[in-house]
Amino acid sequence: MVAHAEEFKELHIYYTTRMNNPLKKMQSLVVIACKLLRIIYTILKKGTVYDPKKMLMDIKRQKNQEMIAA
Repeated sequence: MVAHAEEFKELHIYYTTRMNNPLKKMQSLVVIACKLLRIIYTILKKGTVYDPKKMLMDIKRQKNQEMIAA
C-alpha cells in the first residue's frame, strides 16, 4: 500500500520522521498494515465508504498536540 497509495505513503513518511518516537521502516509498515486491517474491517462491518482524509487524521492530531504542548 505504501508504494501505491499516496495517503499511506504520507503516513509512512510521517511515522518514520516524526520528532517524538520516530519508527523504523519495518515498524512503520506494521503499524500501517494494522491500520489497513482496521479500515477494511470497518468498511465491511459498517458498510462505510473509504475516506483517505479521515485516515490521515492521526497526523493532524499529533500536530495539534504539539501546538498545545508548546
